Amino acid sequence: MENTKVIHNTNNKSMATINTDIAQKIDIIVRENNSATINLVITNSSGAAYDLTNYNCSFNVYNLDNQSVFSISNTTTDDEGSLTNSLGSETLSSDGKIIISINTTGTSQIPGSYKYRLVISNSTESKTWMYGKFKINND
Repeated sequence: MENTKVIHNTNNKSMATINTDIAQKIDIIVRENNSATINLVITNSSGAAYDLTNYNCSFNVYNLDNQSVFSISNTTTDDEGSLTNSLGSETLSSDGKIIISINTTGTSQIPGSYKYRLVISNSTESKTWMYGKFKINND
């Protein structure tokens, strides 16, 4: 390997890290057969509201084997609940507000620990903003 050059960090300084992971780990606990509402305001790094115009948003709950338990999206309303902006429409807006409403069908799953992911996407990007444990307590 004559043409191979090995570069060593001789200053004993730590190497820089570039982190593009914006997701925050937040655990959610709900009660079986009870509705639940989660109010969020998505902001950028300077604290300004993230413009959600022309974005899609999905809240997905999975079992520990990564099989979907239920999914809520701002583009559809189904038996598990709805995900909308603060005005209750099925589009997101420039104020960064998202309301996740989970009705009793969504919380009627078998009590226990699941995991979830909140993804915001448009035609050019898709980002996980929140993830964590989704626990359903016994009623």
